[in-house]
Amino acid sequence: MDNTLDLIKDYLTQRMDNPPAHLTVDSRLDELGIDSLGMIELIFELEDTYKITVPQDVPTPETVGQLIEVVEKYMPAVANE
Repeated sequence: MDNTLDLIKDYLTQRMDNPPAHLTVDSRLDELGIDSLGMIELIFELEDTYKITVPQDVPTPETVGQLIEVVEKYMPAVANE
């Protein structure tokens, strides 16, 4: 989870003019400035990094924690141990 949180922080730092100073699992993605296109790009980056595929029918996460849960759900079992 920490690695995924760090990856999300890096994504926001690289792509936002004013990245959030404090990012927690409770941070709302829309309040961080992640719109629908940004969400797609972030999920693609997470998929590439973790070599996973997140199905398109997965409900859109609203918080950083929900996004991490989605990513970890599709990671190989070995990676979660």
